[in-house]
Amino acid sequence: MDETVKLVTRACDERSTFAARQHAFGELVGCYQDMAFGCAYAFLRDYFRAEEAAQEAFITAWQRLSQLQQPSTFASWLRSIVISRCHRLIRGKQAKLVSLDSANRVQAPGDLDDEMAARDLKRSVTSAINRLPHNQRMVVTLFYINEYSHEQIGEFLSVPRTTVAKRLHTARNRLKEILVKGFQEEISDFRPSRSRSFAGKVRAGIFNTYVGTYQFERRPELIATIRIVDDRLISEAAGQLNELFSNDGLDTELSTKEYDGKGKFSLNEHGEVTHFIYYEFGRELGRARKIGAA
Repeated sequence: MDETVKLVTRACDERSTFAARQHAFGELVGCYQDMAFGCAYAFLRDYFRAEEAAQEAFITAWQRLSQLQQPSTFASWLRSIVISRCHRLIRGKQAKLVSLDSANRVQAPGDLDDEMAARDLKRSVTSAINRLPHNQRMVVTLFYINEYSHEQIGEFLSVPRTTVAKRLHTARNRLKEILVKGFQEEISDFRPSRSRSFAGKVRAGIFNTYVGTYQFERRPELIATIRIVDDRLISEAAGQLNELFSNDGLDTELSTKEYDGKGKFSLNEHGEVTHFIYYEFGRELGRARKIGAA
């Protein structure tokens, strides 16, 4: 909890550079990526869609981080965003479930090839877990994806640790131990922390909000380009390069490190940048429209 509060505080620190704030948020992604993925899987029951939902949730969390009033509630706040993303994906769709009875009828490996038997077992495990009531499915998923403690799961779900323990105990009683073990092996193979790609995609999504080429309305011959260079946001205009960062806690305003320059970005209803207004020493110098990718 203390570490989470420190990271959220650093990620919101208006005195830090954009890169420093993004680095702190990247550490938060590392801490909670498995939890967010597990939560999404409990809803979607699809590994790849769960990863997509979790990544989108982190990007949304970054964009709304200034709205989080209590850093200590980051975990439960993130959960609500993950669930919101899941509801958007499953709206109007009903997932198919396999009955627990049929899931428990696992054919003994006997004369089957070991690899085929293992695959059948994993399929049965997933079907059995998916058949659990939602509350039990959630705690089982979060516990076995990375063996989070009851306290950590309770913090994420905003319930007492005793409630987590009770739900997990009930769920275990409904599943054979062999099924639970198989599920742990399967879902662990999909956990985001197994590689750096998940956090990288989240970071790219954050930066991509600003990346692109911009044309000034009063001087159409002047083109400004914002791109990613070694995990930093770099702007280039008229042959001049500058690193951009946020110094006021607002992700719609980026400043330059080298002099008093600032760009205020305007977003459409989809959260996409449409243009920015450029200032120096508090004076508006030009308005630029986003015309394409960098």
